[in-house]
Amino acid sequence: MEKSKTVLSIIAAITAIISACFGLFYSFGGEQRAVQNIYGQIVTLYGDGIYANDSLMKAGTNKGTDAAIIITALVLICVVIFLKRKPYAPFLRCGLLSIILYASTCLVMGVTLNRLFLLYLVQFGSSFFAFAISMSDLLREKSFDSGLCAKRMTGTALFIIIASCSALQWLAFVLPAVISGEPMEIIDIYTTEPTFVIDLAIILPLALYCGVMLFKKKAVAYQIAPIILTLLTGVAVCVISQTIMQSSLGITIEMPQLIGLVILFVILGIIALFLNIRLLKHLKMEGN
Repeated sequence: MEKSKTVLSIIAAITAIISACFGLFYSFGGEQRAVQNIYGQIVTLYGDGIYANDSLMKAGTNKGTDAAIIITALVLICVVIFLKRKPYAPFLRCGLLSIILYASTCLVMGVTLNRLFLLYLVQFGSSFFAFAISMSDLLREKSFDSGLCAKRMTGTALFIIIASCSALQWLAFVLPAVISGEPMEIIDIYTTEPTFVIDLAIILPLALYCGVMLFKKKAVAYQIAPIILTLLTGVAVCVISQTIMQSSLGITIEMPQLIGLVILFVILGIIALFLNIRLLKHLKMEGN
């Protein structure tokens, strides 16, 4: 089983790097063009590279994510090959795979069909199964010492719950559209936004569960918490690179969105990083 996890993780990392490099660097000299979407709105398409038929905003977002995914995939390869014997390696592997799986889901479900679609499928499938197998094995282990599990990690539990609730801000886009029947203001040429689905339907309930279980000092929460904290850190890196890339394309981010969609996630990511390091120190002590 360990060999399967390693092979799947490496496939996920390599395919992620290849697709991200195409997203970042491939160009055929195309230019932006305007089209009308199914709602009668005029949308500017990026017009160049693998995201030529995606909106300017989506292309900027994807390119920013691509930059972060290259870093994530390279770190994953290092963890799988060089750090695999470290006691924290299974947690980092699951966390890094969750970042790649998140990005892969957005590619296969939220990007206009392009020539990399089959590569996206391999990336999505390998990251999904690598994450599922790795997480399944991790949940069967008792990785943290009994002293830590006997403590009530109030600060970490509260942070995970509060951080998860940040996903509720997507309702500000969803609810008006659902109530009025009008399209979302950021929908562009698409019919839905995968990020809303992943955050509200999967990450939010999982993080709330983890936070509550930490309050109750359940062992399962200590296994899940590092994965959630790693994912939050990865989201912060993605948000930073997305904002830089969008700015380079001339996209202006209004102050309310800058605070809610950028600064907030960056702050959460920084806090998550420090909490994760503190949590995994207990793991290292047991592994020594």
